[in-house]
Amino acid sequence: MQTVAFLLTPEFSLVNVASAIDTLRVANTLLEQPFYKWTIVTDTTIAVPSSCGLALSADTSLEKLDEFDILLVCGSFKPHKYVKAATQKRLRQIARQGKIIGSMEAGVYHLAKSSVLDGHSVTAHYANLPVYAQMFPKVQFVQNVFTVTDRRMSCAGGLTGLDMMADLVAKRFGAPFARRVANLLQAPWLRESSDKQSGLMALSDSRVPQSVHDACRIMERHIANPVGIEVIAGKVGVSRRQLDRLFIGVFSSTTANVYALIRMSRARKLLRSSTLDLAKIAEACGFSAYPSFARCYKSVFNCPPSRERHGPGGTGASSLKLMPIFDLHPDQTLYDPKRLL
Repeated sequence: MQTVAFLLTPEFSLVNVASAIDTLRVANTLLEQPFYKWTIVTDTTIAVPSSCGLALSADTSLEKLDEFDILLVCGSFKPHKYVKAATQKRLRQIARQGKIIGSMEAGVYHLAKSSVLDGHSVTAHYANLPVYAQMFPKVQFVQNVFTVTDRRMSCAGGLTGLDMMADLVAKRFGAPFARRVANLLQAPWLRESSDKQSGLMALSDSRVPQSVHDACRIMERHIANPVGIEVIAGKVGVSRRQLDRLFIGVFSSTTANVYALIRMSRARKLLRSSTLDLAKIAEACGFSAYPSFARCYKSVFNCPPSRERHGPGGTGASSLKLMPIFDLHPDQTLYDPKRLL
């Protein structure tokens, strides 16, 4: 028997937790004897509200939790508001005991802040990753759908709870059994831990050429150290002129302009949801000097970076068919500079 404890922090992602638990439930129905148990844990109120307003009732408090094999910290919006010193201490204690400890979506914020992820590779949602990487430099954040290492596991949120739990099931009962579980849940496929999150192209469709997908992925990987458009074109196997034609067809803008907007979108996220100084943000977005960064930022968002830091910024660029502002969660456009996704 294996027990998975889900520590819910307020505004956790309900679909993430539900998909994980249901994967374990279905696995039990296919076994002669149930193997998985789960328990809901709280460090706040017994009824913990999710991000959609629905609450789950906890079975026990974190303080009283004793018999379990895996602890997953579950969070979503504004995790910094729900950090508790007693919880941080308990997480460090659990890690020292050698228990498997992990996170779902922004639950990674709590673990990273407690230092139990220092030196580990962990998954963060692609919208949170650039901020967390700056806040917790001792943690190796990756854009994988989920990550499982020695005594640590993490997933990006949403439906990735299913993928991570299916991986847990597969390691115990084999991949064919895990696929049977997924089939009963009507999951079209199971993602591997090596699969990457969608990032910029998450809302695109199959009509977007593969070379555009690949070029955007290269851009996303080279924000702090930009590469030339000719280099990107060579890596995706087309000419610079052909790549520009493809980008104009998808984005109504050139490859270089989209690349600039991707970098400025990252800058906007760092300005709105971190306290990094402006020079460090410029450096993190590939600029050696702040003045050139400020000029580029103002050309894209119609306001200087300093104004973005202190309140509502400009109108932003609106000419692209697919806005690479997917680096920001839509809620962050409500201009709350203290919001951490």
